[in-house]
Amino acid sequence: MPKENVSLDRKFGHIVRTASQSHIELKPVYNSGDMNHLSYDNDIGDPGIYPYTRGIYPEMFRDRLWLKSFIVSYSTPEETNQAFREYIANGLTDLRILADLPTQCGIDPDHPAAWNSMMCGGVATYGIPTYERMLEGLPLENVVYEFAHMGISNFIYNYSMLVSIMENKGLDLNKLHGNGINDPIRAKLVYECPDFPTDIARRVYMDHIEYAVKKTPRWKPCVPNGVDPQQRGMDVPKELGGCLALATAMIQELKGRGITIDEYGPMVFALDAESDFFETIAKFRAARKMWAVIAKEKLGATHPKSMQLKIGIRTSGLSLQWQKPLNNAARVTLQILSCVLGGVNSIDASSIDEAIGLPSLEARVFNLDTQHIITHEANVPLVADPLGGSYFVEALTSRIEKETNQYLNEIEARGGIFECLESGYLHEVMEANRLKIQREKEEKKRLIVGVNAFQAEGEEGPVNKAIRDVAYRSPTIKDRENMVSEVIGFKAGRDRNAVKRTLKNIYMAAKSGENLNPPMIDAAKAGATIGEVVGIIRTGYGIPYDPFNQIQMPEMVKQIAGQGGNK
Repeated sequence: MPKENVSLDRKFGHIVRTASQSHIELKPVYNSGDMNHLSYDNDIGDPGIYPYTRGIYPEMFRDRLWLKSFIVSYSTPEETNQAFREYIANGLTDLRILADLPTQCGIDPDHPAAWNSMMCGGVATYGIPTYERMLEGLPLENVVYEFAHMGISNFIYNYSMLVSIMENKGLDLNKLHGNGINDPIRAKLVYECPDFPTDIARRVYMDHIEYAVKKTPRWKPCVPNGVDPQQRGMDVPKELGGCLALATAMIQELKGRGITIDEYGPMVFALDAESDFFETIAKFRAARKMWAVIAKEKLGATHPKSMQLKIGIRTSGLSLQWQKPLNNAARVTLQILSCVLGGVNSIDASSIDEAIGLPSLEARVFNLDTQHIITHEANVPLVADPLGGSYFVEALTSRIEKETNQYLNEIEARGGIFECLESGYLHEVMEANRLKIQREKEEKKRLIVGVNAFQAEGEEGPVNKAIRDVAYRSPTIKDRENMVSEVIGFKAGRDRNAVKRTLKNIYMAAKSGENLNPPMIDAAKAGATIGEVVGIIRTGYGIPYDPFNQIQMPEMVKQIAGQGGNK
């Protein structure tokens, strides 16, 4: 039987957009006229020279490669420790730590609200023994650690445990490197984190920054986060604007505590790397320039390092799809490449199987090897800012700067970033853009390969064994019961008087306005859990002990607060 003739449609797969992902309309061609408003010295400059548009080091990656990181946090401390060892052997150079959801909400595993999500997506990091087991045998000095939690309490508590372990070992706190994505705007805007209301979170956050600047100067205690707001709906100018607004407010508030921007040093932002290749590159370049200008002209920085912005990124997990999952390899590779060309300082690349479950070993090694190939085979990092001077890249960088400044002016006119958070303005902006993006996808004005375009009817495409085998497995009932028993046993075996004494010091600091970090570190050493530390801070501020209002104030806390029992 003769086969039907095949006809070809030359318009198949044609472009449906003329704008970037952030709705910036783009011309078909850019030329020298698009750079007439730019000055090389003031707007672009050489790498390593103000305004750092082209990177903060003269030779960029020839001098030092970006840090390679991703979150490592499994159900148990032992699994997590083993995973760190495997990934370090494959080229991991930045150790990023997370915890399960109850810990991130500021409660212990024996809290009734913890049961369903306990040990899911991370370790139940309720106290110092879990941290000791998780980090056993790993270096603590001169290695970069990052905290990726959502709530403000988690950063300060985990920092307290890390400092406690180092002090117990007699290690030098000046050699503690790293940072925490410690962002009260993101915590409330994206996660509605229950540990503290915004005003208390802001106080705890500032206490931590003040303490860390003085005691652990190589630890960056505040990293404004644009990743999660961007993946919840913020476009690039608003992702960047939110980070700049928070960083500015933080440095201004530090002045009231007697700390200057020169004492704080370089700023760090956590930014998203989406699939729009050139927009992502231009965003990183604009971010460095804008912070340099703000630091120098608005915040009074005099030291070159204080004008520098270090950028840690996470490639977009939201861009990854379960349909045709092998396509995720292309997405992640292009996102990593945009980060290298954009001159970032740390890359936390999503794994190609994240749309299906927790990342597999194979996918994470692929993630690291992709960066090794870009470095050693493609030779991309040999030249600093290789796209510098491109008519298009420079024009797009300038356009992002302009739109971000407009957004910053709106935030300032509305009373500042915290007022915009509390009034609901930030949520309105984020939700409006999220809905706009959703409509574009539904109307096929924004195509996602394998999802709303280029998908054969009735099939999702090939799934390899490494991806198929990684489907998420939640902890068993027995696992959860054992964890609850573990934390109850730990609490019963502590020196109760030491715990009570250190919790009382936190309570008094909360009431008097003293810095909360020193008593929190002492409490961590004594074995106070995160639920107890969060609860005593809340009690000191006159709000209910439990963020979820499901448990009564413990007798020990009642005694500390003078509400009953033996004092």
